[in-house]
Amino acid sequence: MRSIFLLIFISISSSGFCQQDTIVIIDFTKVLIETNQNKRISPVTSLDQINRAGFFLNGYKNGSIRICNPEPLSIWTNGQLFEIIKGCQFIELENLMEKEADTVFISLSSQNSLKNLRCELVVFEELKIIKEEISMPRTARDLFQEFLIIGWIILILILGFFIYRFPSRVAYLKNKTFTFKISAYEFINTNFFEGGSIYLTIFYSLGLAFALFYLNFSLSLDLFNSPISLILFLWSWIKTAIVIFGLIVSKWAIVSIVAGLFNFKGLKNYQLFDFLNFQTFLLIPILGLILLDFMFSHSIIGWISLDAVFLFAGSLILFIIWFTLKFVNNSPRKKLMIISYLCATEIIPAIILLGLFYK
Repeated sequence: MRSIFLLIFISISSSGFCQQDTIVIIDFTKVLIETNQNKRISPVTSLDQINRAGFFLNGYKNGSIRICNPEPLSIWTNGQLFEIIKGCQFIELENLMEKEADTVFISLSSQNSLKNLRCELVVFEELKIIKEEISMPRTARDLFQEFLIIGWIILILILGFFIYRFPSRVAYLKNKTFTFKISAYEFINTNFFEGGSIYLTIFYSLGLAFALFYLNFSLSLDLFNSPISLILFLWSWIKTAIVIFGLIVSKWAIVSIVAGLFNFKGLKNYQLFDFLNFQTFLLIPILGLILLDFMFSHSIIGWISLDAVFLFAGSLILFIIWFTLKFVNNSPRKKLMIISYLCATEIIPAIILLGLFYK
């Protein structure tokens, strides 16, 4: 029940905040005139007994006329029927004023009395924060910020689903990502095409692409072309994530081939398993810092600079060092063979990738 009241309160508050302030300039019911039996014009003192009255409209170019009447009401301009309304309606002044005419006579008539008539000249004054936002053209409203908000929603949904669907993988991520020991879990649940690994790869690909986009457009690095619409922004992000996903699949293929040549059985599975865990664990706090930087508009968080680009290289180098130590501590093979294997599967591909990226 409390939740329902909270939703109602938020809805009412939001509608109240977003609405425009209506300012009444003139109440035309105070200046209405009528023509009596002698065809003389006289001011209307009471609307209770009359069903036809009018007023002269001149000197006003901006605003609207708000006309309200519970019964059908005919609106005439200079003797010509303009519209028949019932209830409340706003009519722009420019629609009532005739071309090259400074003065228009507006006549209002109904079958019954006009005692409930409301007729006012009004203008709208928006709240300053809303007026400034709406009046700005879309291109100036920073399309990139709209992309960031949608991107965050997508990433949070994917991460939430991963946490809900694969709790054992999440527990391993939290407790054993940087361990130097090989557990039985790594041999049982490390198939790359197992659901948890695929979803983690999708999240990592989208998250890394998101971080690259943020650094690119925040620091004007020109790594990507500037999209001209929100759809193109999202599509560029997805395409970049697909490329990252493809690189991870290529890494899996290379590791599988080289592990077969060196006769390292089972290594191809937990090597990529460790890579995804390690890189995702480092990526999440980076995304958190990016969120803080975005929320505070660079005014508080000062770490976003050109040096942030080297975080990508740093994460790869840290993984190579950590995995080398882990591999050496848990493998009976000769160190020269281990180093040769790591050069083929980690070091040389990393050098090539970083060389292309920072070129």
